[in-house]
Amino acid sequence: MDMPMFQSIPPLVPLGIETENLDISSLEANPIITNSTPHLDMDESLPLRGDSDFWDLNTPMCSEILGLSNSMSMGPPLPHPLTNSSIHGTSIDISTRICAIPTPRVNKSLALRMWEYAHDFGPRIIWPPEGCVNCDELDPEGMAPTFRQSIVALSQTTPAELEFQDVCHFYSNFLSRIFYDYSLTDTITKWLFRRFHASTTSKYGALALAALYRSDYQKSMLATSWRADAKKLYSLAILQFPHDLEDAGLSPWAKLTGLLGIMDFEYHTGQLSKYYSHVTQAAPLIKAIVGSDTIDLFNLRGEQMFDVSMWVWCDILDSMATSRSTRVKYESDLERAVQPGTEESGACEDKGLEWLYGIPNAFAVILARTSALRDAKLSEEEKASKGAELEQLIRNWQIRLLETKGSRLRVARMGAQEIWRHTAILYVHHAVFKSNSSHHVVRDSVKNIIKIASTLEPGGNPDSFLHIPYFIAGFYALTPKDRYNMKSRLIGCGNALYLRVLARNLDELWHETDSAGRLTSWSEKKPPRLAF
Repeated sequence: MDMPMFQSIPPLVPLGIETENLDISSLEANPIITNSTPHLDMDESLPLRGDSDFWDLNTPMCSEILGLSNSMSMGPPLPHPLTNSSIHGTSIDISTRICAIPTPRVNKSLALRMWEYAHDFGPRIIWPPEGCVNCDELDPEGMAPTFRQSIVALSQTTPAELEFQDVCHFYSNFLSRIFYDYSLTDTITKWLFRRFHASTTSKYGALALAALYRSDYQKSMLATSWRADAKKLYSLAILQFPHDLEDAGLSPWAKLTGLLGIMDFEYHTGQLSKYYSHVTQAAPLIKAIVGSDTIDLFNLRGEQMFDVSMWVWCDILDSMATSRSTRVKYESDLERAVQPGTEESGACEDKGLEWLYGIPNAFAVILARTSALRDAKLSEEEKASKGAELEQLIRNWQIRLLETKGSRLRVARMGAQEIWRHTAILYVHHAVFKSNSSHHVVRDSVKNIIKIASTLEPGGNPDSFLHIPYFIAGFYALTPKDRYNMKSRLIGCGNALYLRVLARNLDELWHETDSAGRLTSWSEKKPPRLAF
């Protein structure tokens, strides 16, 4: 890939990002939340402190403080609650209140304070973007209408629960933020249907994630109510999962889908200990599904393997973040994949991890190999030799692009793949060579990631899938300018709490590195300080 090609593309203005919230001073003052307080001349004004732990799931929600009922609506009304008798009569009723007109319990001044609270602590990226209706930036591949048609066609042939319509509406709005390559609309629709109806835990998990996304990305005074609904649905999923796990009538795949929904919520909300525990709990289910403790990423193909692929990415990233061994072994024939014309060599729409997360499958295999080499009982000389082979393999790999309709997205994805190439190189230097920030290879890769990132639209596809490369490049960055650049790109990937946690960890790692006079590893602390 020619670097001049990317250097010639001017930096893009973020879509739907409130740029005034990205100034250096506010980021340095508080990497998680802007410290601002609404100024209202009202005796009954609600105290809103900049240090309020708004994101902590254990703190009372704004709606609870104000005595409001929780509500969530992402599409068609839900006429009845989702209930399950196996949870000792537990049920949840998510009412549908779309409008924000003050009721007798919510007067004008209170509504204003609620709006300002949502504005100060709510999303920095508004999604769908304000004033954007069927625009190219929201759906660069033009697949949202096709996705909705697939939903309609499915509903005509297969009866679906009414809550499924709400989940489908959520996916139609966030399709390009959830799937890197979302052009497989028919396949995705069938998978969503099967996954939602696989178990009661799966239903709760899907609804919880939908509510969480809306609270994170839609600028509304109801953001805290949606977050409270998401927390309630997650709690019900936690209560239900042991029943599903013991149900002999459920397949390992059905049990896995429920657990993945729980893991998704815990990852997005920064509940690290619970998240890591559930990733480990899923390992026996994965082995039961694939029939082995060894996985070939190039053979993970088709709808039946989507959930396995999602867990595999969690496992590979967890090993990178914690320096613990992967829970299963990853073995793929990279030598065969190098040969043109082989099945492994091509970019496939539903194979492996790339279509889901944007990382070329070969680079994901190499990341897993790098972690395995880190943990291998070999001499330092042997590790260095094999590490050099991995680095050369990364440099020589010829990437194949997933098909796209538009040239702009095609170029952006080429850039994203090159960013992953340099990220894989940095990880080899972190895990095997133990290189510091001044190493010439490390400096070059950080520089290239920064340059290519400047050509990508912050917060859109594919940029929203690059938070891990931005974190690793930021970790190695030396100058305040480069550090701020990568931290800004990281925060600009989205609004989820895990991005703010990663940004806060960058601040801590920089401080520790500068104080100690040596590079501090992100994986040194126990228990783990972060999750990728």
